[in-house]
Amino acid sequence: MVGWQGLISRISLAALLVSTAFGPAAGAVDLAPHRAIYSMKMGKIRAGSAIVDTRGAMYLEWARSCEGWTLTQRVRLKLIDTEGDAVDTDSSFSSWESESGLSYRFTVRNLRNGKVSDDLGGKATLAGKGKAGTAVFERPKGKNFHLPKGSIFPTEHVVQLIEWAQAGKKRLFRVVFDGASLDGPLEINAIIGSLIKGKKDAEEALTSRPSWRMRLAFFPVKARASTPDYELGVRLFDNGVAEDFVLDYGDFTVLAKLEKIEALPRPSC
Repeated sequence: MVGWQGLISRISLAALLVSTAFGPAAGAVDLAPHRAIYSMKMGKIRAGSAIVDTRGAMYLEWARSCEGWTLTQRVRLKLIDTEGDAVDTDSSFSSWESESGLSYRFTVRNLRNGKVSDDLGGKATLAGKGKAGTAVFERPKGKNFHLPKGSIFPTEHVVQLIEWAQAGKKRLFRVVFDGASLDGPLEINAIIGSLIKGKKDAEEALTSRPSWRMRLAFFPVKARASTPDYELGVRLFDNGVAEDFVLDYGDFTVLAKLEKIEALPRPSC
């Protein structure tokens, strides 16, 4: 049976990765600044699952500046186990990534039943495109990670995912650092599905565009595990909007559905 704290960390981290992996970015791909609200609920419950129900919501806001992109996000979930015990979680995440994709700042604050369980913050830099780098945590102090050659930050990751999809490529493997936990950089193996054409008569312009179904598997680099910590299924549009997704932890899944979305203005640079 997975302990409460470990399970909560995994769910919070995965929810954060949904947004940081699919947020707007600079580059040739034209991604849209936006504000979105998702509902979250229990999906499949498999044999041996310690969790029998979960409900919650995720709010995220992407904003474009002349220097880069910022993300503000909050995830609130209630988890219920087989004995009926419940835990309320509240996770807040914010980040900034430079236009060049070489500088990154992040803060994370997770609450469990109103008490702080994680308080993280720091910055990371890469020596250049395709080069190694370093992540330095200010909270907790002294926690640092080497970012291997070829590492990227989340906004660069989404650019490459969409570029790969547009080119008809089916698999992308990258090492990504987002600072959402003390696990360090993650190996993310993405499988990209076929193009889904956009609907010209759709009511919402942000979700009327071409999209792809993708399946991502997450592996902490330091663990060197043969099986992923969790997997993520998502429908990703070519403007960076994620319409819905499935977080798969093996013994159960969590479903998220886009309930409301609105475009945010772009700066005049």
